[in-house]
Amino acid sequence: MTNKSNTDKPHYIAHRSRLRDRFIQQGISGLQPYEIIELFLTFVIPQKDVKPAAKVAIDKFGSVKGFFDADEKELSQIPFFKDKALALRKFIKEVSLLYYKQQAEQLPVTQSKEELISYCKAKLGFQPNEEFWIISLDSKQAIIKENLISKGLSDKTPVYPKQVIEKAMKNGASSLLLLHNHPNGNPQASEQDISITKAIEIPARVLNISIYDHIIVAEDKYFSFKENKLL
Repeated sequence: MTNKSNTDKPHYIAHRSRLRDRFIQQGISGLQPYEIIELFLTFVIPQKDVKPAAKVAIDKFGSVKGFFDADEKELSQIPFFKDKALALRKFIKEVSLLYYKQQAEQLPVTQSKEELISYCKAKLGFQPNEEFWIISLDSKQAIIKENLISKGLSDKTPVYPKQVIEKAMKNGASSLLLLHNHPNGNPQASEQDISITKAIEIPARVLNISIYDHIIVAEDKYFSFKENKLL
């Protein structure tokens, strides 16, 4: 029985190799958006032509970001985007967030502003609903712990100062970084944001806990209370 020649191999086998080589040589900028999704699929679908499915995903969700933000049920309607692909997508997103977090934790927040802002954007910038977090800092303003205080609707979430103070005390915080998002894309602080910051700052000060900053993120933009002299 004769062996099959290389010409009998499916056309996408060589294409996959070329795609990986181009990525290694040129980085992500060397790939078209659909090719990024195609390369992603090659790690979980070893024996299929995944280019058509990748193009459908880009057409449907508009961008690589849209692909990573897409609802699982919607995405799973496209061929090949099943359990393994969904798990890999979640893994990539969470590893990326962990990377930004550990970068921010390497130095006190006073020395790692850029890393801190990058982490805040990665964590909440593109969340569909508003979330309010506190990041507890020690006496050297290094990160101790972060806590989700509340998660609400697309335009608001309830925040109770007592709950914030209790978490801060439990964490042994010397100061607090307040963090929340505006899903509407505008990071500008509202009157309610200013009021809740003051409502937290007053009892915190009594307990010798300072508010280092309150950061609002919206997509890839941010607003800092400290930079805008609101703290």
